Amino acid sequence: MNRDPRTPPGLRRAAGLWLAFAVVLAIVLLSAPLLGSTRLDWSVVFQLSNWAMSPAERPPDIHVLLSARIPRILFAAVAGAALALAGCVYQAVLRNDLADPYTLGVSGGASVGALLAFQLAPVAMTALLAPIAAFATAGAGVGLILLMARSRGPRTSPATLILAGVTLNFLFGACILSIQYIGDPYQTTMVLRWLMGGVDGIGSGAIVFVAILVLLGLVFFQAQARPLNLLSLGEASAHHLGVPVESTRIATLAAASALAASVVAYAGPIGFIGLMVPHMTRRITGADHRVLLPAAALGGAALLVACDTIARTILSPAEMPVGIITAFAGAPFFLWLLVRKDKG
Repeated sequence: MNRDPRTPPGLRRAAGLWLAFAVVLAIVLLSAPLLGSTRLDWSVVFQLSNWAMSPAERPPDIHVLLSARIPRILFAAVAGAALALAGCVYQAVLRNDLADPYTLGVSGGASVGALLAFQLAPVAMTALLAPIAAFATAGAGVGLILLMARSRGPRTSPATLILAGVTLNFLFGACILSIQYIGDPYQTTMVLRWLMGGVDGIGSGAIVFVAILVLLGLVFFQAQARPLNLLSLGEASAHHLGVPVESTRIATLAAASALAASVVAYAGPIGFIGLMVPHMTRRITGADHRVLLPAAALGGAALLVACDTIARTILSPAEMPVGIITAFAGAPFFLWLLVRKDKG
């Protein structure tokens, strides 16, 4: 049978890969609510008459599912997608396998802003001001890095950007320690818990907000897929092929930083998702960002939901912050990348 000439082979392959990643994500999303530190009576949950009751009269099992478990899973999905997209962009623009939201100090900068809001803002205004402060400090950090990197010339060097980000991370780390030190013991405990990274207790407004940013970011990055492909091959090649290197780099870094900051503002710093997912996805899809970016978003969502499911069950009936699980998984992965890079 002849193939439809209107459907290019590359598009068919991309659609097949996206469908495979979507199936994996669907399996993870459907499986995650079944597990948790609280054992649910599923015969009660699946009884339709219980759902017909008013919210105040519904059994506790339904309350746990609707108010705690499902919102946590949904936020983990959108947060994982945001971090994976940011990691893909950083690695393409900086041409560095080790680049992720931490490399440029974005997570550290967003953490400083969110913690300042937690410490200084009225409790009633924290939910509104924390994301704004996180965006502001993350943006200021990226802007400072670009200024530092351009101090030697009109164009930013990827290696200089990496070094500037590492340096700025030390500064943000000192700021975070200072915030912890001047706070009272209760605030210090809350800050420490937040810095571990967790997706529990996050409202529907945050889920919708981050999901909208992920969709807008994906559309923007897909429009920039060709420049990202060329930038990942080298700045000189991209420039000769008509890519406005400097403006593209600034725009994509800013958009990726906004995605990372939105996650940090609500969940704290969750490490290594932006590092691991692009590498794992690239081995399946190849390096073409037109195919890679949607697959990475789906893969990042599935991975963070899976990690959070482990965090909710491994110490049952207690629960562990998901940032600890991603750190345990990501640290060996980071060392493997270093060893592979050295051998290369």
